[in-house]
Amino acid sequence: MASYLIRKRVIEMSEPISSISVSELQRRLTQNELLIEAAQYFTSSLKLDDVLTRILDRVLNVIEAADAGVLFIYDKQNDRLKPMACSGFLWEKMQHVILSPGESMTGLTLKSRQAQIFHNSETVLRNTDLMSPSNKVFYDQSLEPVRQSIGEAFLIQSVMCAPLLIRGECIGVMTIDNFTHRSFTNDDLNLLAALSNLAAVALDNAHLYQEEKSKKEQLEELNHVIHSQNQQLNRINQTHDRLMRLILSGKSLSEFGTAVYDTLENPIILFDSLLNVLTEHPPDAFDFDIHTPPFMAELQQVLQKRESCRVETGPDRTASSSVMLFPVVASSEIFGILAVSEVNLRLSDQDIVLAEQCCLVLAMELLKREAVYETEQRLKDEFLDELFSEKNVGTLRERAKSMGLSADDSFVFMVADIEFPSGSLPVIPDKSVNRYVLRTIETELQSANRYSLVLHKLNAYVIILALPKELDQALALKRSRIVAKQLHEALRRLYPGIQCSIGIGRVCKNFEGFVQSYEDAKQSVAYSKRRKDKNSIKDYVELGAVQFILNQPQENLLQFVRDLLQPLLDYPSPKRNELLKALDAFILSGKRFKEAASLLDIHPNTFAYRMKRIEEILDLRLEQHAVFFDLQFAWQVLDMLDLKQSLLDGQKIGSFSG
Repeated sequence: MASYLIRKRVIEMSEPISSISVSELQRRLTQNELLIEAAQYFTSSLKLDDVLTRILDRVLNVIEAADAGVLFIYDKQNDRLKPMACSGFLWEKMQHVILSPGESMTGLTLKSRQAQIFHNSETVLRNTDLMSPSNKVFYDQSLEPVRQSIGEAFLIQSVMCAPLLIRGECIGVMTIDNFTHRSFTNDDLNLLAALSNLAAVALDNAHLYQEEKSKKEQLEELNHVIHSQNQQLNRINQTHDRLMRLILSGKSLSEFGTAVYDTLENPIILFDSLLNVLTEHPPDAFDFDIHTPPFMAELQQVLQKRESCRVETGPDRTASSSVMLFPVVASSEIFGILAVSEVNLRLSDQDIVLAEQCCLVLAMELLKREAVYETEQRLKDEFLDELFSEKNVGTLRERAKSMGLSADDSFVFMVADIEFPSGSLPVIPDKSVNRYVLRTIETELQSANRYSLVLHKLNAYVIILALPKELDQALALKRSRIVAKQLHEALRRLYPGIQCSIGIGRVCKNFEGFVQSYEDAKQSVAYSKRRKDKNSIKDYVELGAVQFILNQPQENLLQFVRDLLQPLLDYPSPKRNELLKALDAFILSGKRFKEAASLLDIHPNTFAYRMKRIEEILDLRLEQHAVFFDLQFAWQVLDMLDLKQSLLDGQKIGSFSG
């Protein structure tokens, strides 16, 4: 293309040799040589920036009258001419001169697509005044170095503009300025037009090269992305296969943790949904206390939102010590959180995808373990139900053996009643609370009594302790109290704010005694609850005669109290209140008048008078042992039924209204 343009230019310049002077002929030959040299120079590089600079430099060298120039490229999308290179102007200012078609001499040349000369300063000034105000300011500022060099009388004497045409389209304009009194000639214009055509070809080649290079780079980048994604996919598949093999072979959570640690190359902790640590690898690798309130709050946020997040954990909460938290979710249920300390390396996007894949497999494993655990609990529940319904001792013995209980042991039932006040646990379903409390009890009992059975029944936790049969009753009960105390302390430590009452039943030497031991434990807890003692440990021995009260229907107990005390209960107030308080002090002091009077802060004679009046109303002799025993029993019934204090406070109880 370039050689064709040169040949065309030579033909156009051809005239009969006789009509051309030797000097003119020499000048034309020189120009032709310059065109050939320029074509070679323009095409010696395909880098667009180099081509732009070379074009402008060569044009200014070839055209003797040229003092400065600007190469504009047409932005077809925005319909603007943008300067891409300049010489003789201040580039910091000229780069902001962005012209519209028809604006100034360059814009006129774009519209006309014809090379032209603006021969004098008046024409130049008239056309530059067509610039927009902002372009005019930048244009004038770009001439400041020239103005300082020549002086205030500086004027641009003439300007040449030539379009850059390729395949019938104008891709830019070359504008050349003359600052001396010498004007451009038509030969200069023809030479500029020829150079502009060569420049258009060079720019077009450079553009095509850049496009091809860009396509190649895009293909290489795409190939790199595909290769990287294939590597990541292979890594994910390998991790998935490794973890799935662990599931199928029934490996422990500790081995799962080791596999995840090896995969992510960072320390990990797996929490359950109550934020207890299930496994940690390597041990104590986290460089901060994971139980601090700020970190626990972040964990609870993940439980609630079920979204992964990055937490900064350093003293200044900087990225140098961050932890990624991933929810472990399956079947719309959250089983826990995988925490990854970024102490070795910060997780990339690909690593995060890999960690999420690990969580998916971990969720499957935890879901499987949960299903097995619930099946075990169902079998335990059925076993407890059979204690009350199965009449065949042989069948009961076989079922107990399947639960891991041996006929060679003695057994003690314990019942734990646990309440969780609002805010003492993360926001999780009640089923999860029961599940993890059961596991907490099982874990604590493993060290104290590993031959034990734990289950959840009727909003309480039932524990069957297995003890050596050679222990006598007192020693077996003492050991049971120790286990209960350890369990009580562990629960209150792990779940601050809970209210826990534990009842202990009698020791039974065989399976036939299970029911009685279970009932003893239930009664012990019931007694604590009626006494509003929600953080206590009671055994059946401590209940004493209360056992008989608890075994009786409430209506029978109330009838006994009415039969004994109804005349006093019907006595007019306020005297009734004084007499009831006197009777209460009499029973509490064990019939000692002086001590009872002191309790009421009254004179002994006054107390004696009141007791005499009670005997008259009830028609009883209080010093008789049988009568005193009945009064004590009735008073214990009122206390157990939470009625005694109400009567002493002067309230009328519906159960005794006559």
